[in-house]
Amino acid sequence: MIAQLDGLVSRYEKGQISRRELICGLTAIAMAPSLANAKPAIGTAASINHVSIVVKDVQKSQQFYQRLFGMPLLTRQDSEGGVNLSAGSSFFGIYPAMGHPTGLNHVCFGLKNFDADAVGSELRALGVAAHVFSRGDTRELMFTDADNVRVQLQDTRYRGGVGPLGDRDPV
Repeated sequence: MIAQLDGLVSRYEKGQISRRELICGLTAIAMAPSLANAKPAIGTAASINHVSIVVKDVQKSQQFYQRLFGMPLLTRQDSEGGVNLSAGSSFFGIYPAMGHPTGLNHVCFGLKNFDADAVGSELRALGVAAHVFSRGDTRELMFTDADNVRVQLQDTRYRGGVGPLGDRDPV
């Protein structure tokens, strides 16, 4: 931390940064230890459970990713027209855009012993509009971040409808 402070002051003295940048830098250095030791508000993300995209042609995208990465088919999401491809302990969802812009649909973080209703209440208490819903036997939680990116939270065991937290059998 001392080296960071010295470097910041040295850059200011050489005219490489403004007084405002110096103050911001000093504030960031002062806050860093407290942020690093802060207890997470809703739990620690144990994994990136999955990432889902929306595309114009699901079959074409499925073939593309399977050809490049050898990702086997994990599940078909028949009600939505999408597929989930296995990626180790995670998966990659590909869904039809259905007139919406293509690109990232959402990212899902896995939390150990996830309780959607309890976490949803905690998020709402923090001012985050969290939505909990069911898909078969699985409780799902979605919200958007400060830049309107959709985020899903799920138990680390969730595998896109496969396994103890899923509502269908593997393909």
